Amino acid sequence: MIRAIFFDIDGTMVSYRNKIMSPKLRDDLMALQQAGILIFVCSGRAPQDLKSTGMLRDVAFDGYVTVNGQCCYNAQGVYRDNPVPREDLQAALEVLGAHEELAALVEENGVSYLTCHNQRVDEVFEFLHTKQYPVMPAQRMVEHKVYQFIPLVNKEEEHLFVSVMPGCSYTRWHPLGIDVTAKGEGKADGIRATMAHYGLKPEETMAFGDGENDLTMLALVGTAVAMGGADERVKACAHYVTDTVEEEGISKALRHFSLLPPERI
Repeated sequence: MIRAIFFDIDGTMVSYRNKIMSPKLRDDLMALQQAGILIFVCSGRAPQDLKSTGMLRDVAFDGYVTVNGQCCYNAQGVYRDNPVPREDLQAALEVLGAHEELAALVEENGVSYLTCHNQRVDEVFEFLHTKQYPVMPAQRMVEHKVYQFIPLVNKEEEHLFVSVMPGCSYTRWHPLGIDVTAKGEGKADGIRATMAHYGLKPEETMAFGDGENDLTMLALVGTAVAMGGADERVKACAHYVTDTVEEEGISKALRHFSLLPPERI
């Protein structure tokens, strides 16, 4: 029996085209809660993004697995807190200093910022459908708790950071962006913490995702669902492939697994 479901945001609950959860999905998520099923955000997004964009409408999730599993919280408070090691951030700061043409996004709990502005920043934020973060001194990285460091680098440049941050893991989410977090299994670590906190077993959980950073999440849960527009590797590891977010793929899958009643025609 499914007791809890984890949902990625971008490309899963929220379309890159429409930039906000559909009214139908909003109603279905609330119906899941009324049926006694716990619902969780499981995203690379930081908590402040969820508040500032309004992309999740008025849905109050039972918990939030954010910044790829590094900061997990619910209405009672934070139950997983796993920032990037300070020594790795110092090494990243030195790389940025040596390559002034490179920009990075930095995410704390409550504050997100850019180390500088350039054309890549414009390209990435157009993709993210999010207002650009303010530019702050890169030195701030080593003075505050950072949950996710996101250098805007292509495949050939990523080694500049990966090679000097041994205490971290990374996943690519855009041709010009990698998520760098404390070493581990990303979203899966956040889900494990959530399972322990709520007394859940893997076979009692389901997850929806579409990108590379969803792979560890989908491998951990009992029922893995890939969106219709998902990366082929994500589809290959899923138990079920549904429609795209624009085609209400989540709603279709929830009814495929009989978690909600069939729709009236």
